[in-house]
Amino acid sequence: LNNFPVEMLDDVQALGHLAEIQVPTLILVGESDIADNHAHAGVIQIGIKGSERKVITHAGHLVYLEQPEKFNEAVAEFLNVRVLRQPA
Repeated sequence: LNNFPVEMLDDVQALGHLAEIQVPTLILVGESDIADNHAHAGVIQIGIKGSERKVITHAGHLVYLEQPEKFNEAVAEFLNVRVLRQPA
């Protein structure tokens, strides 16, 4: 990291700022991802009021690469229902 060309950011704890997020938020996690990431997703969901967490089957950490159709479907549904307010 000594030769990292971008200035390092201060170590800001995001957990205390999650409640400041006031927009529709989708949290995606692959069912085969590690337990820590499932736990983090749960904490994020609790911290962001009204957020939605979806577990994508047959995927690990890289949901968008491992299950692109399911990823696109989940994002499109979320945007249509939660952002554009169109029925599913």
